Amino acid sequence: MSFIYIYEKNAKIGIKSNTVLIESSREKLTRKLPIEGIESIVIFGNASLSTNCVKELLERNISLTWLSSKGKFFGRLESTSNVNIFRQREQFLMGNDKEFSLALSKKFITAKIKNQITILRRYQRNRNVEKVNDSIRGMSKILHKIETAEDKEKLMGDEGIAARYYYEGLSNFVDPEFGFTGRNRQPPRDCFNSLLSFAYTLLMYDIYTAVVNRGLHPYAGFLHSIKRGHPALCSDLMEEWRGVLADSLALYVTSRGIISKDSFNRPDLDGGVYLNGEASKIFIAEYEKKVRTQSKYLSYADFPVSFRRGIEMQCLQLAKAIEEHNPDIYQPVVIR
Repeated sequence: MSFIYIYEKNAKIGIKSNTVLIESSREKLTRKLPIEGIESIVIFGNASLSTNCVKELLERNISLTWLSSKGKFFGRLESTSNVNIFRQREQFLMGNDKEFSLALSKKFITAKIKNQITILRRYQRNRNVEKVNDSIRGMSKILHKIETAEDKEKLMGDEGIAARYYYEGLSNFVDPEFGFTGRNRQPPRDCFNSLLSFAYTLLMYDIYTAVVNRGLHPYAGFLHSIKRGHPALCSDLMEEWRGVLADSLALYVTSRGIISKDSFNRPDLDGGVYLNGEASKIFIAEYEKKVRTQSKYLSYADFPVSFRRGIEMQCLQLAKAIEEHNPDIYQPVVIR
């Protein structure tokens, strides 16, 4: 199953003869894509859809996500055929179980930190920067504290310290022209942070689609605080994938010259730095290559699966853990 990204300005989207038509008057071209095999469509900026197109997408259970050209979430169009109220009732119930929520939260954060350490070690092989060794040592110490955390507040505090160590270490592998010295966002104020934010946005709505398709509620999480308009469960599940899919991608495209400093627009009035239109297409294409890459990182599968399929399978594992009231069923992804 594939995701379709629409970034043409004022594109017109329609469906004819089992084919999705994406017309761009500005670029004077029409993309034609077979509707079979499409799982989700993501729109950046302005686009219009015919009534028949909306009806067809709903009937085929193809979700549609609207984002601004800068990645701000507007909303989603999705069928209700995947809603599993019985599963969601269990999800709400276990979300109020402090012991269950803490156990799951420790799994999310432990996997996140382990994967971040692995990313640093991979790039450290050919660099041997002492500051990076300091970051790894600091993160490893935090890792030992996670298991003994008595509540989520302490857990999130430790995770925040580990994140500072991580981004300090990561900055040693980013070309100075990208201006990265640490994490900043909303808006991202340098080129590398812009890539991280964009990759996290793409990953977030990959996970959102998988969560909804598996009958879970995207806004009822276990680690992240529940608040209006925030898909907390997606943020929970995203933790183990950040380093694996987003951070590693940002490092890859910058170190290989696929994305350069010239790929970005001038800072906007708020100081935000964003990819230009052509570079956005390139980055999305690289993201798609990444999530379609097959691996054997799932501890319970003895066969290779794509990262996107892995996200779906993790959602099913979480659903099973919720329904059986057993957090040990959920095994987060840890790369080697």
